Amino acid sequence: MALLASAVTPVSAASGHSEFADDEFTGEQGDVIEITLNAPDDANDTVNLHIGSDGNGFLVHVTAVDEDGDGEVTLALNTSIAGQTEPSMYLSAVGDDTVSNVTQESDLLVDLLDAGAYPMKAGPMDNSTDTASLVIDRNESLTDPIVETPKPKPPEEVKTGYVAPPNEDGLVTVPLVFDTSRTMSVEISSTETAYNTTLELIDGNRDYKANLTLDLTATDQPPSEYISVSNGDQIEDITWNESATEVKTEHPYILNLSSPQSNNRELMVIGEPETETPKPTTSVETTPTESTTSDPATTTTGESTDTGIPGFGAALAVVALVAAAFVAIRR
Repeated sequence: MALLASAVTPVSAASGHSEFADDEFTGEQGDVIEITLNAPDDANDTVNLHIGSDGNGFLVHVTAVDEDGDGEVTLALNTSIAGQTEPSMYLSAVGDDTVSNVTQESDLLVDLLDAGAYPMKAGPMDNSTDTASLVIDRNESLTDPIVETPKPKPPEEVKTGYVAPPNEDGLVTVPLVFDTSRTMSVEISSTETAYNTTLELIDGNRDYKANLTLDLTATDQPPSEYISVSNGDQIEDITWNESATEVKTEHPYILNLSSPQSNNRELMVIGEPETETPKPTTSVETTPTESTTSDPATTTTGESTDTGIPGFGAALAVVALVAAAFVAIRR
């Protein structure tokens, strides 16, 4: 089962047993419920907490750090968005303590957590040191979800072609979509340059989307060094032609996207980096002279009458290149 993961910060292992401060922590749907655990009195001690179960349809794991050494940590669970987004957005520490390694093991939810009891464990998941219950009461005043999250689903149409320049850091982001298999084989190739890189993608956060990032400043390295994904998605395997690793701008590449359920062939062209063309300025030095007459028809302002649009020609060139390459593919 895939995990939704936030930023991971290494922490030391807990040096003693941790226990819940109470047997039950309650609140209504939409409330922020605080959960307190007692920890050993050592500063920077850690406490592992697991909330929910597979049977509940909600399961999240978190490591809390007793930064101030007061012997307890308190976590705040925002039930209005719990399970619907990145886990670090709805589960946080109260006061000076911190959390790390926050992962949601269950699928993304599309509504509030159901009312009911959710088991909680302290310590190792399979050998807990203490247990308690999170009880969420039904909020009868709610007629609609406090935070409505649309259910992720594949788009009805897949955009053909990709044309965009890298950003100021040399990074190009290629948006991709998964079908219901949530896996995808991505092949980027060019017969002209012999470039050929294939990678296996996994929809780690189960939102049917992935952003494939290419760092064009590092294409002298293997593709495994300059191709990446984010937001919990994963590259399971990547292979490439060692004799051709450079990715060129203004060059058509074939993007083959395949899965157990579908196969799409698209065109990818990376535009030249956008540069701002400075407008020329004219500086005219004049020497004051005495004049008894003035002819308005011969007055010079020094203002430029250039009406050119910077980058317009380059944009037309990119569009023309894409059209030509796409026709070549269809043939």
